[in-house]
Amino acid sequence: MNFDEAYKKGNEALKARDFENAQKFFEEALQEKPNDIYTINKLAMISKEKGDFSAAMNLLEQSLKIKQEDLYTNYLLGNAYLEQGDIEKAIKTLENTIKIEPKDKYARNSLALAYRMKGDFEKCIETLQQALKFSPDDLYNKLSLATVRFEMGETQIAEKLCQETIIKDPKNINALLLLGRIYMDLNGVDKALSFFQKVHSIDSLNSEAHYYIGRIEIDRGNSDQAESHFSEALKSSADKLSVSKNLGVIYLDKGLLDQAEAEFRRALSLKSDDPFTLNNLGKLFMSREKYLEAVDYLKRAITAQPDYAYAHYNLGNAFRRLKDFPNAIYHLFFSLKYEPEDIYSMNSLGKAFFEAGLFEVAKESYEKVLGKFDPADPYALYGLAETNEALLNLEEALAGYRKVKSNSSKADEKLLQKVEKKLKDFAKV
Repeated sequence: MNFDEAYKKGNEALKARDFENAQKFFEEALQEKPNDIYTINKLAMISKEKGDFSAAMNLLEQSLKIKQEDLYTNYLLGNAYLEQGDIEKAIKTLENTIKIEPKDKYARNSLALAYRMKGDFEKCIETLQQALKFSPDDLYNKLSLATVRFEMGETQIAEKLCQETIIKDPKNINALLLLGRIYMDLNGVDKALSFFQKVHSIDSLNSEAHYYIGRIEIDRGNSDQAESHFSEALKSSADKLSVSKNLGVIYLDKGLLDQAEAEFRRALSLKSDDPFTLNNLGKLFMSREKYLEAVDYLKRAITAQPDYAYAHYNLGNAFRRLKDFPNAIYHLFFSLKYEPEDIYSMNSLGKAFFEAGLFEVAKESYEKVLGKFDPADPYALYGLAETNEALLNLEEALAGYRKVKSNSSKADEKLLQKVEKKLKDFAKV
């Protein structure tokens, strides 16, 4: 079989998503013409489809050695790096793609995504704006820009970009969904609902619309309608794991612990070592005061992701509730290692030292919060006052309790009740 025949048969198999035969034919074509970058690129695409990113990148790098300035090879390699999470290499390769062809809107969109994943929103926006200069009617990049603006809290700009998209394409589902989310963020719930319903008039099975309608219904207290929409969202979603995780968090925040546990367990059935799910199950068992069960899930979360600061924080608090202060202090220190400015962890560490009877060290933790991060933090103020009371520094303690009361807008009801009791006790002395 000559090159042209093998290449043609490879393309036919690739179009039919018959990757095994496509690979076989392209490999035959490559034997006939060993340096053909188009064949190498097709083989790279097949490797990527089969989940072998290493082979794909090796092939694309081989292709670039043959022709360094090939636009499509640079674009494919940049996206392969992006899918692998190698953001710096993705940015470098996609920037090179744009140098070759400044008007390439697809490369600019991928580069914007790479900057977004890096957390460089300024560069992300700049890249998308440049793409729109070359192609003002490119709705895909316009909607990408709207999404980034929305994520940055610039809802008015995001809304304007979405409305411009809808004028050009009234049935653009992604624009309608984003407009719904924007109005949810602005507390325009009825208007948000109208956009999600419009999505369902176009695509009745749309998972995201069902999910957001479910969120609206649960906020309205309509749990039956909410569960119906969440169920539909799960049925039609391609990413059931993310939906279950999100639903678990929604139910947990609402105090619907049985429903939350069911969703988190569904998520674990899809991915047994997912650290986010394990952490939230640990948090759920802590709210039920089942601290041993909480410890089990939180340890699994840390095994799956050792630098998961929030799991260390929860595990430290679970051990504190079990009065296992060495382990509590150990994990709270790890939480602060990965999130050095986390006030919650600092206050919890102070509490662990206090409950262990290490009053001077507890005092240092609270003073760090108040001196370095928030001089009016009510939990640190209360902790410091409580510690001063234990150290018999009674004047400082009384002043601290009074300061918590004067900052009552920042304190929760339970803390204020504890402060009132302390102040009454002092008044009796």
